[in-house]
Amino acid sequence: MKTSIRSLPLLLALAAGLAGLSFPVTTLAQAASAPAATPRRANHVIIIGVDGLSPDGVRTADTPTLDQLMAQGAWSLHARGVLPTTSGANWASMIGGAGPEQHGVTSNDWKVGEFNFPTSVTGSGGYFPSIFQVLTDQHPDWEIGSIYDWDGFGHLYDHQFVDYDANGKDEDATTALAVDYIKAKRPAFLFVHLDHVDHAGHAYGHGTAKYYAAVTKADGLIAQIRQAAAEAGILDETVFIITSDHGGVGKGHGGETLAELEIPWIAYGKGVRAGQPLDLPINTFDTPATAVWLLGADIPYAWLGRPVKPALKGEPTPKQAYRTSSFYASPVITPVAVGNDPAGGLFVDQTAQMTIENPNGVGEIRYTLDNAIPTAASPLYDGPVEIRRNTLVRATLFVDGQPVSIPATGQFRILDLQGSAPKGVAYSTYLLPEGAVRLPDFSRLTPTTSGMTYEMSLKDLPLPRDGDVAVVFEGVLTIATPGTYHFSLASDDGSKLYIGERAVVDNDGDHGVITARGSISLEAGRHPIRVEWFNGGGGAWLGAYFEGPGLPRQFIDPNLLSPR
Repeated sequence: MKTSIRSLPLLLALAAGLAGLSFPVTTLAQAASAPAATPRRANHVIIIGVDGLSPDGVRTADTPTLDQLMAQGAWSLHARGVLPTTSGANWASMIGGAGPEQHGVTSNDWKVGEFNFPTSVTGSGGYFPSIFQVLTDQHPDWEIGSIYDWDGFGHLYDHQFVDYDANGKDEDATTALAVDYIKAKRPAFLFVHLDHVDHAGHAYGHGTAKYYAAVTKADGLIAQIRQAAAEAGILDETVFIITSDHGGVGKGHGGETLAELEIPWIAYGKGVRAGQPLDLPINTFDTPATAVWLLGADIPYAWLGRPVKPALKGEPTPKQAYRTSSFYASPVITPVAVGNDPAGGLFVDQTAQMTIENPNGVGEIRYTLDNAIPTAASPLYDGPVEIRRNTLVRATLFVDGQPVSIPATGQFRILDLQGSAPKGVAYSTYLLPEGAVRLPDFSRLTPTTSGMTYEMSLKDLPLPRDGDVAVVFEGVLTIATPGTYHFSLASDDGSKLYIGERAVVDNDGDHGVITARGSISLEAGRHPIRVEWFNGGGGAWLGAYFEGPGLPRQFIDPNLLSPR
């Protein structure tokens, strides 16, 4: 049994009473006017967080356990994490009931006492109040457990509020620890963190066969934890919440795409509605608020999360004036998006054929070819469309005449080589020292390989290795219309863009796919352009964009690029 800070006044009062001191006696009238205790809807809550588990992983992988939990529970495949889409920021939100701007955890390197800004409120020991502290402060006699695969999870809370705290060496050991603990202690609250799906995403890429195999294994581990609750005799009094910290794109995460931000959220167990899709906004910091509410404890004012009450039988569904934007899947534009590369692609001396698929089975698709958001008056998709020039496509699902999906986007670049001027830019690759975290001084390095390519992109570029590698692209950008041009780089890891000798965009550093921007006034004519990029390890991607007079934001047009 633990003794928390908040329980000390009660202990002192009891000690004083035994010493013969007198205290005011609560009258019946006072007792009648006191607020009623929050009802306890479940005697046990177990949260299972699977690092890197995307909604796509749940939909696509073989997951009989999750399928059953969804069929017998309430769920959403459109819940959202917080930005940045890093593990540390999101796990801290999942146990802290608020976002990074409140709890202060913005990276995986965060440790208490080593931060850019302090927590908005202080729980204990410099930490934002976690669910472990909230439950222990209110119910010091409850058994509380935390079992985690990633050791960084253990940096996010004060361990004095946990009865059982264990870091498993891998997902199997972590699950075994959870199984044994549930059988031995039957905890009121337990958090279990599994890390191997995220490892598969980084090693092999999201959406790959090995990633889906890791999801299938997680499904089996979740089945073991549920079986432990049954063998402990608490299954009928338990609510399970299965969720994740982030999704991913390619081999990385940390960026601002929906594929990284959306997470599954599944509730199953005592009192939970059966087969109930939750068409309402759910954020990862709603998870601890839901657990505290289920257990009948009070949610602290410092938390921003709110319980997902419609998951339970008998709870009303809130009136929503606005629909959840991603409840329906977006149309799929072919050629399909791969990783961070948008749908469409580069077509050299040929036209492209675009098709659009509706994955929902209801509604109709309307699209535009000028980057405009589709409306009910936009063309209705009824068959393949031939793309003959650079085109920005948007497609939206409409049901009953109303847009109900996030618009899908595609970028088709049609490169014409028939002109007299040569096209393309030169590239050089470099090997970097192990553990690179910033762009190097390229003047001190010797290129490993070099060649020509049509875009400043990693697609189909032969890199000497995946990590600790850099590329420099150099060429000339021809501008027809003078004016202010806005350039941007989206990259994992760092990148920079120069026009002439001026650094216009600086996106350097060790990070997931994030975007940096810059502007410059350009005269009509030829302008030297240089893009530098590096990858320290993990995911890798680069996108170079521009926009200007009469040009919406798009990949830098390969028709305007030529060698120096």
